[in-house]
Amino acid sequence: MSDVIRILLNRFGLDKGSVEKASHIINLVIYLFSAIHIIGCAWINIAMVVECSWLDEGGCDAGIPVNREVVSDVYITSIYWVITTLTTVGYGDYKGYTPQEYLL
Repeated sequence: MSDVIRILLNRFGLDKGSVEKASHIINLVIYLFSAIHIIGCAWINIAMVVECSWLDEGGCDAGIPVNREVVSDVYITSIYWVITTLTTVGYGDYKGYTPQEYLL
């Protein structure tokens, strides 16, 4: 992937130093989004396996309900949780409710 990015950046006429720096930044962004996706999917998996998780609607004092039927809502909520966890100190609305979710 790095080679493809370098080839594309070279076609824009950038010098070698700029290509290397831009390629490094783009690779870091790709790694970041990949990690966010993997952690978000792991959090969804844990929520589907355990009872009284953030994904359960009503009951269990599970906070704001998320409709399991709409896959995009579940995915966006989990990505929101990951980004909030990585970038802030506290939680506002979505958080773990079971020991398994706390471990992640």
